Amino acid sequence: MTSTSAREDMAPLRRCCPQHDDWPTLTEHLVADFRTLPADDVLKELARAKNAVVAFGLSESEQLSVAELMTRHQLLLATGDVRDIARLDPERHVRGERAP
Repeated sequence: MTSTSAREDMAPLRRCCPQHDDWPTLTEHLVADFRTLPADDVLKELARAKNAVVAFGLSESEQLSVAELMTRHQLLLATGDVRDIARLDPERHVRGERAP
């Protein structure tokens, strides 16, 4: 198991371009950047991210950049290039007992 510093874990995701002007260009760039994954997987992740940014009501100017970051993160997890450290460790919380 490799260890990474907290600083590496918090590094911004790499992007291929400062911004994308449209969905087809973003799609092409993501497919090219993640050649180790089937293109269909890349398209599915981008579609999920696009649905999310639209559902959250982001402006059109924000949709592409936010969807790109969401998609890149999911794809980096899928390739194993980043660790999935954002897992909850649920535990049962014992509340004070009620008086009879």
